[in-house]
Amino acid sequence: MVKKRVVAAMSGGVDSSVAAAMLIEQGYEVIGVTLKLHECSEASDSPSCCGIDGMTKARAAANALGIRHYVYDCVKDFEKAVLERSWKEYDSGRTPNPCLLCNEYVKFGILQDFARSLHAEYVATGHYAQIGFINGMPVLKRGSDTNKDQSYFLAGLTGEQLRRSLFPLGGMDKPQVREYARSLNLPTAESTESQDACLVGGFESFAEMLRCRFGSSAKHGEIVTDRGEVMARHKGFHGFTVGQRRNLGLTTFKRFWVKEIDAANSRVIITDDQKNLLSPSIMADGFSWREGFIPADGFSCLAQIRYRHKPVKANVYAEDGGVYRIDFEIQEKAAAPGQAVVLYENDIVLGRGWIKGKT
Repeated sequence: MVKKRVVAAMSGGVDSSVAAAMLIEQGYEVIGVTLKLHECSEASDSPSCCGIDGMTKARAAANALGIRHYVYDCVKDFEKAVLERSWKEYDSGRTPNPCLLCNEYVKFGILQDFARSLHAEYVATGHYAQIGFINGMPVLKRGSDTNKDQSYFLAGLTGEQLRRSLFPLGGMDKPQVREYARSLNLPTAESTESQDACLVGGFESFAEMLRCRFGSSAKHGEIVTDRGEVMARHKGFHGFTVGQRRNLGLTTFKRFWVKEIDAANSRVIITDDQKNLLSPSIMADGFSWREGFIPADGFSCLAQIRYRHKPVKANVYAEDGGVYRIDFEIQEKAAAPGQAVVLYENDIVLGRGWIKGKT
C-alpha cells in the first residue's frame, strides 16, 4: 500500500518535531521542511522560529526521525506578504498581527504550494488546534489544551487550506508533547518556546525593525491626554499600540494608557482612566468566513479580540462595504485597530476579521 505523503513544517522546536514523529507512527511518509524567512546574514543565532538555530535543530530532529529534510527559501515572499504589510499597518497607526499573516500566506499558502511540487497531500504543523467536518466541509476548532490553543492564529485559513492541513497535536497538552519527545530521545525534547516576532534582532521592537528595514522616517509628534494636555513628544507613533501602559516616555509617576493613535496628526492620545479603554462594540472588516457559513444579520457568537484573551458573548451586524459591527455583551478593553477579531461558535471558528476601531 502506498503511504500518503505529508510535508511537516519543522521549526526546530519540540512541537513540530513531535508532530512529524506522530505522523510517521500513523503510517504517513513524512518530509521535513523548514522555511527560510530571512537571509542568514540577518538571522545570526536568532531564537526565532525561522533563524539559523531553528534550521539546525530541525535538521537534527529530521535526522533522528530518519526522514528527508529541506530548507525552502521564502525570503522574498515573507517580506512582501508579512513584513511589508505589517509596516504599512504600523505606519498608518494600526497594530498588525504578523503571525496570522504568516500562517495565511506563507505556512499554509506558499508551503502548501511547495508540498504539491513534492506530490504531498498535506502540510502538517505543530499548532495546538483541531480540524473537524460539518456536512463534509472542514472547520477549525480550538485545541483541547486551553492554555496552548492556537486557533486564533489560524482563524483566517480557507476551507481549501484546511483540507490540506494536519494538526497532530490538537488533542494533546504541552507536558504530553514533551514526554512523547523524550520517549523518542528527540534532540528537540527540551527546546524552549520559539519566538514569534522574527527579525527583531538588536532593535527595540518589531515595529522599529520594520521602519529601519523599509527606510521610512519616524513620524514624530505629541503625546496628549484625552483632555488635550500635552505631556511629551514621541519619536514615532509606530512604537505605540492601544492599551499600552509601559515605555510611554512620560516623566510622571501617574499611570497612563494609550487610548488612541491619531496617525493623521502624528499624535498619541493617552488616558489616566482604564475605563476609557472600554468599548461596547467595534467595527471590523476583511472577514474570512468558515466554509459554508453565511453570516445572518445579528447572529450570536463568542468574540475574541487577541490571543490568550477570554472570548465574550457578542452579536454581529452587517454594515456597508463588507464591514461588520460587533456588539459585546460585556465591554471589551483596548481593542487595537489592525488586530484580529476571531468569532467562535463554542469551540468552532466562524470567521476572522480585522479590527477597524471602536464605534
